[in-house]
Amino acid sequence: MTRGPFVAAAVVSMAMLAACSPTAAPTTTEGGSRITITTIAEPQTTTTTTAPTTTTLPPIRELTAPEYQIVHRQPTESAGDEVVVLLDTTTYDTLTDIDLHDIIAEVVELFPPISVIHVVDDADAADVVIDPDASEAERAVLTNHYLARLEDGSTIVYLGPFADSGSAVLGS
Repeated sequence: MTRGPFVAAAVVSMAMLAACSPTAAPTTTEGGSRITITTIAEPQTTTTTTAPTTTTLPPIRELTAPEYQIVHRQPTESAGDEVVVLLDTTTYDTLTDIDLHDIIAEVVELFPPISVIHVVDDADAADVVIDPDASEAERAVLTNHYLARLEDGSTIVYLGPFADSGSAVLGS
């Protein structure tokens, strides 16, 4: 009896069995020969997906004119009164010379007769600006808080932080 076909059948059977197993391992046949059977894994595909990015911007704030109040009003020898306008600093984020021009124009239109307007953004400055007896120390508050003045009922002079804007004629 020959062992050749039997050994060959055993090797083929073991090879088929090893091919079905998940890992490749060296196999030894009955005759002591080492046979290494390697199985090839199926290629793995990796798919990476990213969620779309959404950027949400804060809502755009509506631009509004600064709120103000007339805190002092006194008659003058000229055709109109002298008034002090105090801006409410909580009602605006930024302030421009155009805002000041518009406030002065509105006050002249709504509260006539006016010949002099002082625009300030601080209550202490509102008191000092019309006090002829205010000391130099008290007047120091005007440096940063006295913003504009209407003179002779028609000329706007920008002051303090707006001094670089110079002057403007009301109604032009």
